[in-house]
Amino acid sequence: MTLPIPGDAATLSPNLERQQIFHWLQKVSSVTAWRNILELYKAWAAVTENSVREANKRGLIGETSLPPSEYSYILKGLPPLEAGVNRMIKGDKAPLGFGASGEFDTAGASLHHWSHMLYRIQSGENGISKHTPRWADFGEALSKLAYAWGDCTAPIHRRRDRGLATPIFYGTWLEAQLKTLDFPNELDLVPDPLENTFVRTYRSVPCTGIWEPIETPKISFLRSLIRPPKPQPPFKVIGAMNYFIGGSCAPHLSVETATDYIYPSTTWRLLWQDDRYTDGTIPEQEARYNFTNPNTSRERRLAISETGQWIGGNSGRPARASGRWLVESNLAVGVTLKEGDTLPLHEGREVVWFLAEN
Repeated sequence: MTLPIPGDAATLSPNLERQQIFHWLQKVSSVTAWRNILELYKAWAAVTENSVREANKRGLIGETSLPPSEYSYILKGLPPLEAGVNRMIKGDKAPLGFGASGEFDTAGASLHHWSHMLYRIQSGENGISKHTPRWADFGEALSKLAYAWGDCTAPIHRRRDRGLATPIFYGTWLEAQLKTLDFPNELDLVPDPLENTFVRTYRSVPCTGIWEPIETPKISFLRSLIRPPKPQPPFKVIGAMNYFIGGSCAPHLSVETATDYIYPSTTWRLLWQDDRYTDGTIPEQEARYNFTNPNTSRERRLAISETGQWIGGNSGRPARASGRWLVESNLAVGVTLKEGDTLPLHEGREVVWFLAEN
């Protein structure tokens, strides 16, 4: 894979890394991944229920930090999550989308709230009542869910906003990310369709699937508005493939260079349309998906600098240390970076990232 703009951008192997990205995107968008998340959510709700029941039995219901109202708030996320998984089993991709039709966004509200609260409590900014039964179990179950949720939502572009860039950053960040993922010994080949579908940045994505940016001939601005020519093979790949939800706005390409980060407009070529589950079956390959939950037995906190401040940085800036970086507004989402790697965008937007304690 080569990237003509700019010349100092990192490049990936034309075969292995493309196969890895393709496998990764299929996996995180699969119903098997979201069934796993549903089970983790149920486990978190069960721990909360046990905490409330024990607090009530011990006469602590007025002092616990997990009263019945919080349990009810967490339970509200289960129906839309279950509904979304059931829709996915029938081939509907809408639950993955953003907005009113995206059940997973609705289900994630209490998760995002509590994952944010958990890190603030663990970092000492907020307190937790000592009269909260099973608090360690609550944090453990929440952390497992938050990591799985973030791993599946972060790589998917699903918004209709114009001018956004891809969530997958082409460059050293992507190379580092691939090294943290689990892949089978044998990977499927990346499809090369005979009949091609294209979409340009700013246009509505016609179908859900995996798209790859390709180089197109330079044309005048006026001609691009009237009728731009269709790209012709052989296609020159200029970045990393991404998973787009149908109806979202085709984004800019996110590219990391040795000294900067850029977001050029591009033409996207459809490699694989996601029509899984429409025939009532689940592909055999999903039986081989491995969802190893992170080791959360040790309390996870935000890292603190020598001056007593959280270690953070904005998208586009270099990471000040190696480790897992978390989105400030949604601590359920994290990426693993090396010192000096560029802090990426989140859902196509610049955000603040914080380093988690090892």
